[in-house]
Amino acid sequence: MYDVISIGAATVDIFVKSEQFVVKDNLLGLEYSSKNEISQSLICSGGGATNSSTSLSRLNLKTACLSLLGNDPLSLYVFNDLKDNSVSTDLLVHDDKELTDYSVILVAQDGGRSILTNRGSTRLQSPNVNWEKLSLTNWLYITSLEGNIDLLEQIIGFAIEHGIKVSLNPGNRELSQLPRLLPLLPHVDFLLLNKTESEHFNESQLRIPAITAVTYGREGAYVFVDDKKFFSPIINTSPVDETGAGDAFGSAFVGGLVHHLSPQEALFWAIKNSASVVSYLGAKHGLLNLLEIKQ
Repeated sequence: MYDVISIGAATVDIFVKSEQFVVKDNLLGLEYSSKNEISQSLICSGGGATNSSTSLSRLNLKTACLSLLGNDPLSLYVFNDLKDNSVSTDLLVHDDKELTDYSVILVAQDGGRSILTNRGSTRLQSPNVNWEKLSLTNWLYITSLEGNIDLLEQIIGFAIEHGIKVSLNPGNRELSQLPRLLPLLPHVDFLLLNKTESEHFNESQLRIPAITAVTYGREGAYVFVDDKKFFSPIINTSPVDETGAGDAFGSAFVGGLVHHLSPQEALFWAIKNSASVVSYLGAKHGLLNLLEIKQ
């Protein structure tokens, strides 16, 4: 049995930070045809499924990652990174005809970033899912399925049949199909959105899942539970890179629930984990372990 299985994207992320990046009028750029020095760089696995499963694993939970990879050197990088973080790779699927997705992430001095993503055809489909193994968990942590609402409906229906709790962090492609997404929300135990994503919903719709969290970046986060609303500001920190803050927040929140915390206590874990992640380059280096997050 697993405590949590994370479902969604797996990528290789290439981070580049330079003191010569210029931020102006909401644009991140460099002088055209210039040569510039890199101040920090990092290559690591990324994507919502690998980030969340690694985070949950560090909280002493038994986790697995369900993602579709290509059959190339990048896929081996993701595979080995998950193994190194004690995440089960039994549900990973390789497509011999495709390349693994990757992203180049340009990080500004204030920790803000712009992301260039190369998406192949590694979108999960129903035949990629080992449904028998998927039943061997207490929670499913579902991140973006790249707009595959058919699969999302199938997974949530499967969870209902098998008494599995569901955490959902939809992407823009799922949110663009709101008429199909809304009927699924009563069957979601935890919904995670950022401020922009939450604008697709009214407040009554945000209260349909058992628990909903809305993150407001550097302002903090709200959690809705029944008729109650909790708020936590962020922990003061100097951000190095904001990539992965949402994954760190949501996974720590679910990790707290699995460890039998109240939603208000789980919110503190989530805020603390995301604050740690943005203090490092990359989405995994700052993830807290169980002893650290309890301090």
